[in-house]
Amino acid sequence: MLLFGNKFYIIFILLWIFGLYCILTTFHSTSNNDKIFEDRIEHLQNEVESLRQKLVQLQSENNINDQVQSGSNNVQCQELKNELKRLKRQLISKNDGGTISSRDGPSLEYEQLRRKIEMQAREISYFTTDQLNKISEKLSDQDKENWKNVILRFTDQNRVLLASIRNLTVVDGYQLWREHEHESLSKLMQARLNVLQNPSKSCQDVKRVTCNINKGCGYGCEIHHAMHCFHIAYALGRPMILFSDGWRYNPGGFDQVFQPLSRNCTKASATSASSWGNYDTADVVEIPLIDNIYPRKDFMPMAIPEDISERLIRLHGNPFVWFTGQLIKYFLRPQEWLSEFIEKKYHSINFQTPIVGIHVRRTDKVGSEAAFHDISEYMKHVEDYYIIYQYQNPNLKFTKRVFLATDEPSVFSDARSKYPDYIFYGDRAIAQSAQLHTRYGTESLKGVLLDVHFLSLCDYLVCTFSSQICRVAYEVMQQRVVDGAWRVQPLDDVYYFGGQNAHNQRAIISHKAIWPNEFSFDRGDIIGTEGNHWDGFSKGSDKTNGQSGLYPTYKTEEIVNIAKMYTYSEVRVNANEV
Repeated sequence: MLLFGNKFYIIFILLWIFGLYCILTTFHSTSNNDKIFEDRIEHLQNEVESLRQKLVQLQSENNINDQVQSGSNNVQCQELKNELKRLKRQLISKNDGGTISSRDGPSLEYEQLRRKIEMQAREISYFTTDQLNKISEKLSDQDKENWKNVILRFTDQNRVLLASIRNLTVVDGYQLWREHEHESLSKLMQARLNVLQNPSKSCQDVKRVTCNINKGCGYGCEIHHAMHCFHIAYALGRPMILFSDGWRYNPGGFDQVFQPLSRNCTKASATSASSWGNYDTADVVEIPLIDNIYPRKDFMPMAIPEDISERLIRLHGNPFVWFTGQLIKYFLRPQEWLSEFIEKKYHSINFQTPIVGIHVRRTDKVGSEAAFHDISEYMKHVEDYYIIYQYQNPNLKFTKRVFLATDEPSVFSDARSKYPDYIFYGDRAIAQSAQLHTRYGTESLKGVLLDVHFLSLCDYLVCTFSSQICRVAYEVMQQRVVDGAWRVQPLDDVYYFGGQNAHNQRAIISHKAIWPNEFSFDRGDIIGTEGNHWDGFSKGSDKTNGQSGLYPTYKTEEIVNIAKMYTYSEVRVNANEV
């Protein structure tokens, strides 16, 4: 029997129709037709009083504020609140003449929907490709060849879809606003951090925190430990004093490599530090390792500041990553010699774009913190990126470049022999310095700094998020690109911050378990996620019904942790000067 008459083809058609339905219904909801918009405004104006009354009634009858945030009543209540917020924004737009200027920017709903469409397209690809490959394994050799063509056709159509989605920002008229908002928020953050670290009073007269960078782990790990401290310092509005004597990467200390964090808050101002338990009253508080900190507070990673949360959520698909990137931007300001060293290397290798960065982790991490991933697993996603990029720019001719960072020198020859159509940047000497017996010291530090720098300059990253170097590069990348949350394909974990508070998602569509090891959930349930398997399923547990196991990723959305932090009301930034 021919392949295209059997049940496997029917399964494929059903999967593809379902995928198209999800995408098309999502696009349908974004209509910009002026008549529809005006009708919607009028309808909302007529409904606003009714919505308020319903909200009050729900709160009165069901005592919503005292219940766990789950269940149909809470979902309905939240929908009413969201509807009122949308009305407020739409009315503001209408009062301004019914048009949105470049400076006003896109609505929050538009930006969230645009990102959601890309996420859904990628999840469709993960799931369908995985299922088609599993079906292929059960077919005869003749049918496998035909089925391979089906897989290739699906993969190519999905690439075209992603190219169209990514080009939305090119044609929607809001890119200038995004760029301006990115620069404006970055300028505000750097101004706040400068004021935080350089108080107008004597440092002895302000409350402060201390942090010791010497955690005894690798570079990325120690930088994230320092970011945990700096995050808390920002949240409390206390300058941070860093201890780095005997640092394994530079025994002379942090300040020989990077600029001092403060001009007037030094180690002399950090005597008699109290333990974390006295953080709200003591003048000087020592911040412990994130895994040992107690009591834990809601302003700890991965929270973002409440006072700029609306701007951040509209600007970026992963607000915490952007926020951390700004902390790193101030923290890792290079000394002049380091800037010159990096600039010289940049010109010597003739770094050009477009370029994809890959970080291949080997040596001691494989088998303990991470699984082995062959170079082909990375290059599959590199090839996907370049094909999509070509579809986005059909008339553009370009060279396919890859910046390769690794702790295993042999990966360079392996990559270049297997993929001769690519130009590979990278340094075997840096890879050699990352070996266990030479990993620590100033020369090794120079190598890892170059790797992180060039990875962050790439247009796209393929790496393992179990690697702290990969996560640091991704965070630093956000300093440069606008809304670059999508510019990475991890091979293992989702993005996380070691020792973070709970990473939760919200169910946006109810689900009835039909696959092995799945669990059911209702719309509005809170799901603690443990990771994405990149096959259409994530692993986690439902905090409402207590079930755990696998769940379909596309039926959930990220919950952004928002916390009250010091607001830096004394800092003013003129947006027009950006």
